[in-house]
Amino acid sequence: MSLGTSRINDEFSSELPVIRTLAIILIVLSVSACQTTRETQRNNIGSNSTSAPPKGGFDKKNAAEKRVGMGLTYINAQNYKRAKFHLDKALTYNAKSPNVHYALGIYFQRVKEYKSAEKHFKRALSIDSKRPEFYNAYGAFLCEKGDYKDAEKMFNRAIDIPTYTDVASAFYNVGFCALKQNQIDKAAEYFRKSLNRDRRRADALIEMAKIEFSKERYARALQYVRRYEQTRTTSESAWLGLKAAHFLRDKDAIARYGIILEQRFPDSEETAEYLDNKKRWM
Repeated sequence: MSLGTSRINDEFSSELPVIRTLAIILIVLSVSACQTTRETQRNNIGSNSTSAPPKGGFDKKNAAEKRVGMGLTYINAQNYKRAKFHLDKALTYNAKSPNVHYALGIYFQRVKEYKSAEKHFKRALSIDSKRPEFYNAYGAFLCEKGDYKDAEKMFNRAIDIPTYTDVASAFYNVGFCALKQNQIDKAAEYFRKSLNRDRRRADALIEMAKIEFSKERYARALQYVRRYEQTRTTSESAWLGLKAAHFLRDKDAIARYGIILEQRFPDSEETAEYLDNKKRWM
């Protein structure tokens, strides 16, 4: 990608490639968390900064967006030192860019500096209050902190914006926050809403499989596991599939999932648990 000026090319010559669509990375908040998911890889973060650089000059706004792209690439690689370097540069170039503050919010959330994260998420929304992905990301942050009521308000703000192309993400996040509060039925309702918008959404599929299993609806649980397997297979999904198949007395499925665990995930906790009492499952 041409970055417009030789100065910027020199600055980035030794860095990771700038992502072509300057997009917010997938936010995975793992054990404690919601996700903004694939939406952020599809949305163009540079919506406020596509103007051509001035002739013979240095376009700070454009440079800021390039730096945001680099910062997010490094966040995705968990190289937070380099991410912060680029995002600080971006802030220097254009402190009024909502994308810069959005990216800084993500950075500070990742490194658990919550006060700074909140400040930048709020700043991004104060500059541009019409970006649904901003509300969804801020909601995910609030959910991670345990501020569930305000988190749901943010998700609903995102859902209510007609131009939002990834409503499935916000529905999933409402469900995940409900799950963290042990509101199982509400969680299932919103996971289903998410799947109505994106039937192959893996995180919603595996959560529904776990919910159905917990309710002893093993056939439904296995159906969700099989749908999940259309996108990926994990030790968690294979173990859940094996247990559901056991209650359904589906010996072929038990054998298949046992092989998957042993051959593809030999070092996983699920495989260890399976092997500890293998005869029980056969």
